[in-house]
Amino acid sequence: MLDKPPVPPPAPAPEVPASAPAPAPRKATPARPVKAKAAPALTVTLAYGEGEWTVAAAQGSKVLAKPYVIRPAEAMRMVSLVDVQGVQEAVEQILASERAEAEKEAQRLRAELAEVEARLAELGEAGR
Repeated sequence: MLDKPPVPPPAPAPEVPASAPAPAPRKATPARPVKAKAAPALTVTLAYGEGEWTVAAAQGSKVLAKPYVIRPAEAMRMVSLVDVQGVQEAVEQILASERAEAEKEAQRLRAELAEVEARLAELGEAGR
């Protein structure tokens, strides 16, 4: 028979002294609260141009309301809610200017109407 080389006995497990403290369990780190992503800024624009008041709204790059025409009284009401003196004065000046132009146009149209009515009256008399 062939001789087998002697097999070394298995290495004994390292001994841990009974007085050695067991490794402390890992402390669970509290999960950081996930910050909610802040909503993009909301922008509402009141604008005046070419004789019209418009309002538009956007949130970030998303258009919520394309510019649409509003009445001058609505524009003044919106500005009064903001309560910014310089802005209110500017809107009041624009409205006063528009009012003066409208009055001037109304006077011109009244004079033109009076001329047309006078001519119509003359034609009516001539036809009799």
